[in-house]
Amino acid sequence: MISEADWKHFKQVKVDALDKCCQQVLDEIRKGIDNPELSNHAKYLYLYKLMENSDKRIANIFDYNARSKAMLQLALMKSDGLLEAKQINGFSDELQSFINSHD
Repeated sequence: MISEADWKHFKQVKVDALDKCCQQVLDEIRKGIDNPELSNHAKYLYLYKLMENSDKRIANIFDYNARSKAMLQLALMKSDGLLEAKQINGFSDELQSFINSHD
């Protein structure tokens, strides 16, 4: 489990990472909708599959709000490119080492 200070920082980092993840999904949606080479049906299928995969990704990384899961969630956020260096620097040295070892 992580310390109380790390837990407090984690809660904000998680909110920011979820927002970044959702922004990435929305950008992909726009790209699919705006693609003039795709038929409406192809756009629909693209969006359906994208949402299905995105929902699994978001659930895998962000579901559960427990200190016992925080380290795993941080490792997943890091490997998915959802954490900034300044966010990682806000954690204890021990937790930073753990996070940075998961790319």
